Amino acid sequence: MALLGNFPRRREGPLPPRPPPAWDEHQAYEELLYWDNLMQGGHRLHPEDYERYEELRYWYDCLCYEEDLRQYNQYIVEYQKWEEENLHPELPPMRPPTRPQMRPPTKPPMRPPPQRMFVNEDRYVKAKHTTVYPSAEQLDAVQSMVSNVECALKSVSNWLNEKESSAADAGSFPQSKLRGVMRVGLLAKGLLLKDDMELELVLLTRDMPTSSLLRLISGKLSEFIKDVTEEKYFITPSIQDAAIIVTSPKEPVLKLSIHLTSPVVKEQVEKEASGEPCAESSPQDALDRQKCLTSLASLRQAKWFQAKVSELESCVIVIRILRDLCTRVSTWAPLKGWILELLCQKAISTSERLLGPGEALRRVLECLSSGILLEGGAGVSDPCERDNTDAGAHLTLQQREDITQSAQFALRLTAFGQLYKVLGMDRLNSKASRFLGEQNRVTDIPVKRPREVYDAGDLEMRPKFPRKAERHEPANALMKLNQLRPGTLYKLASQTGPEHEPQFTMAVEVDGVTYEATGPSKRSAKLHVAQKVLQALGVPLPSEAKPAEENKSQPVAAPAVTGSDETTPTGSDDGTEGGPILTKHGKNPVMELNEKRRSLKYELTSVKGRFNDKTFTIEGLQESQKCEVPGTWSKST
Repeated sequence: MALLGNFPRRREGPLPPRPPPAWDEHQAYEELLYWDNLMQGGHRLHPEDYERYEELRYWYDCLCYEEDLRQYNQYIVEYQKWEEENLHPELPPMRPPTRPQMRPPTKPPMRPPPQRMFVNEDRYVKAKHTTVYPSAEQLDAVQSMVSNVECALKSVSNWLNEKESSAADAGSFPQSKLRGVMRVGLLAKGLLLKDDMELELVLLTRDMPTSSLLRLISGKLSEFIKDVTEEKYFITPSIQDAAIIVTSPKEPVLKLSIHLTSPVVKEQVEKEASGEPCAESSPQDALDRQKCLTSLASLRQAKWFQAKVSELESCVIVIRILRDLCTRVSTWAPLKGWILELLCQKAISTSERLLGPGEALRRVLECLSSGILLEGGAGVSDPCERDNTDAGAHLTLQQREDITQSAQFALRLTAFGQLYKVLGMDRLNSKASRFLGEQNRVTDIPVKRPREVYDAGDLEMRPKFPRKAERHEPANALMKLNQLRPGTLYKLASQTGPEHEPQFTMAVEVDGVTYEATGPSKRSAKLHVAQKVLQALGVPLPSEAKPAEENKSQPVAAPAVTGSDETTPTGSDDGTEGGPILTKHGKNPVMELNEKRRSLKYELTSVKGRFNDKTFTIEGLQESQKCEVPGTWSKST
């Protein structure tokens, strides 16, 4: 029993939870990039690896959220301090009225909070925007067609006024039957894309628009438009759509719809809804009332858009990008229209600071991902209607859920640097990014000076600091032969000897004659065969071409003491062949000496000379024997 008491007792109950493993942020981020690159390359991950990838993505999302939250809290604290100092300053205590009291000067407004820059996202959004924006030819065609039709409608209005004035009494001044024409839809909001060929105008009339008036205006428009322009247009009245259709036959084929409506239609509908009697009854050939009400709503929407959205930076760009997304992805197609414009305006206008295109697009995706369109959500109210009307009433429950899920997936791709997949474009390379950066840069980059400026001898345009003089080393036999016979080919003829002491034979053909030479290495064999060729051609070798004064000025390297008779190198003694000093076995003298005397020690005895021309004295100690060898400042010493 005593022995049993020495053992530790078992803990009853469940074990305490282990602490979570410590995360190495740098290593985790590198691992996340690794898995992400694999998935971008088209590889399918193992289920366990994919779970790890999801875990890392969730960790990175939380890390970014904590960083943004920390910056936001820091900004709130700074803003409260600024608000106390500037908006509610404490007045100084009352003093005798010797001089008028003055309030302290107001400080400049506080700067916006520091935020993470979305430069990469801005580049992708701007690059996509350049691809969906209409071309200059299309914009010119749109402007020309709309201007011509507006001028022709002005002529039609003048003709109707003259006709009514001639039929009326001389003392009466009848009002104009056509009150004006206004641009609506994408044309008025400036949201046209490259493939948008349908334009809209609204023609306001004084009375209830009828089908007879529509045919009359259509016929007169065909006559007067010939006086305005020489271009041909097909003008067709459409009673069902309560509009006049104008089509251009040449490229790009544009379709302009002129909708007829009148404020009298809305007044009559409101009176009927309230139960008040109407003063005048609708004519029998009146146009569709719902079409006229829709045209009036488009007028209100165009005025609201010009007043609210035009002041927001990046909002129009984001709307164009999302309109292109609605065209490409069928899930987003029900969102295309007025509700999309309202959603972008609400999301961007509620920000406390100016947003770039990339950050504005992310904010809209965050708004959709939060469930604003889902049942029970906040919804998007229509500000152009008197009653509280939901702009997304036409969306079904399934469409709302699909759009929300797609927005969440797009937001996830954006958070992990894959915005190009959401935009439907390829990843930008460095060359394209530099091109976009030069387009967005305000200042011009100075171009490189042409070479002709230097050749002309203009001293002012030359650089202030000349280049350092290049050190011209003496050419060896290989370089000399290459100058005389460029493109000379060296071939390995044979290789003999053991593996540790091989002998290479190189061959070269010059002017139909083949020369061969042998050496312990391919380089030395090439050098020897080049010397043979130069001697055969009667060209002096580089070592013979040197002047005597230069040879005398160069220090002579002393032979290495190896303790044997294997001290003569295979090349020349002055080492001007270009190769290192080797023994007859093709080895470095220091290496071969170390193989035979392993306990040899080298010590630096003295250093003489200046920094660019030094002489070192090395002393080797072995078995109480000393040998001093001087050497210059070079790699071969």
